Amino acid sequence: MKKLYTSDKKRFLAYHKQIGSKNKAPYIIFLHGLMSNMNGHKAIATEKYCQEQGYNFIRFDNFGNGSSSGEFIDQTISDWLSGVNLVIQELTEGPVLLVGSSMGAWLALIAAKLTPQKVIGVITLAAAADFTKELIWDKFTNEEKDIIKKQGIYDVCSNNPECNESYPISYNLIEDSKKYLMLSKLSEKNIDIYCPLHLIHGVQDIDVPYTISLRIAEKVESQKVVVKLIKDANHRLSREGDLLILYNSIEEVLKSIK
Repeated sequence: MKKLYTSDKKRFLAYHKQIGSKNKAPYIIFLHGLMSNMNGHKAIATEKYCQEQGYNFIRFDNFGNGSSSGEFIDQTISDWLSGVNLVIQELTEGPVLLVGSSMGAWLALIAAKLTPQKVIGVITLAAAADFTKELIWDKFTNEEKDIIKKQGIYDVCSNNPECNESYPISYNLIEDSKKYLMLSKLSEKNIDIYCPLHLIHGVQDIDVPYTISLRIAEKVESQKVVVKLIKDANHRLSREGDLLILYNSIEEVLKSIK
């Protein structure tokens, strides 16, 4: 594990970088999801695949996650996007292919929109675009909205009947995310992404509905959009068969940008 510091040396990202034998190929960068890290099963499996294929690969812990600096509750979409941009700017030369999981998929889409000169392809896994609004804020009761406004933090339950998992969400995160919304009526009509885009989603996903990926596909400007729905898959998308579909998308996107 190495550390990548911000220009002011106050924050750092923990990362792992692999130089492939095909060093002229784009860097493939894995963006983990909410409250996850670079050591998740999908990130490690993707790194192994890229190593076998000779591809350049980077995985990293975004701010407030894993071994990187900061506390999770203090982070916003802007903070995490700055982490993505720091990795792209400081650790790569030439174009990048972003592979994003859940919230990491939203970050990948934002990065593709804002830095089209660098991001030449995106692959999303259970894309959680606009999750702060559609999957959290819009589901809050008026009482819950009042609590998070007053206290600044609220523990949100995962979508399971027993609510045996919860995670803290800050009001700052909710407010900051508004400027990155892609799917709501408050956002632009179309999403200005023009690169090849593959959206992989499990139909049995109870955390992030697969319909979000369908809506993304409809709104992006790119004509090179592929949606892959796995009927028996849930949010994790970490089974061997799920990963094979991801690997196929990596090959298909790389082929389409040659």
